[in-house]
Amino acid sequence: MNRRMALSLGGIAAVMVLAWWMLMWKPAGGDLAAARKRTDQATQQINQMQVQLSRLEVIRDELPALQSQVQNLRTAIPDSPGLADFLLAAHDAEAASGLEFLTATANEPAPGPIPGLQVIDVQLTGNGGYYQVLDFVNRLQAMHRIMSISNITVVSANSEDTVEIGPPNLQLTISGRLYMATPETPTDPSVPEASPTPDTGAGA
Repeated sequence: MNRRMALSLGGIAAVMVLAWWMLMWKPAGGDLAAARKRTDQATQQINQMQVQLSRLEVIRDELPALQSQVQNLRTAIPDSPGLADFLLAAHDAEAASGLEFLTATANEPAPGPIPGLQVIDVQLTGNGGYYQVLDFVNRLQAMHRIMSISNITVVSANSEDTVEIGPPNLQLTISGRLYMATPETPTDPSVPEASPTPDTGAGA
């Protein structure tokens, strides 16, 4: 009798343990595994966001230098002729070098060697000594506005019957080009684009 009771109690205990495992431990274990998976996914997302944040911080630190480079490029190759600014800079170079600035001429912008770039042919003429001429050319090439010099002519500015005393007076003629970015032409959104005419064929 006692043995049967003990077996019965043991069986009941085993059923209760099995029921507890089925009802309590197994769902809790599944929830724990799901929570771990969500934690791993969240950790991965955090790591990705930290990498993106680091990249953004690098861009933020480099932004002032990039903006400065863009501004320098716009000064070197503006999107307008900017001849007034160029002539003022040339006059400053003339005054600093001691050259006597005589004339400055410029042509209208013309298509450049590559799309999106226009060229402006310019010619500068001035008088001065050898060192003044050399200093003026160096200052001209050091300007922020890009100018490619294609030809330099230096001749004596004195007439044949003039007796030269001291360094010779020279006449300088510089031919070169300024560069200009082609301005973008804004499109009118109210004007529809023309659709291509279908080809019906000549033999139809």
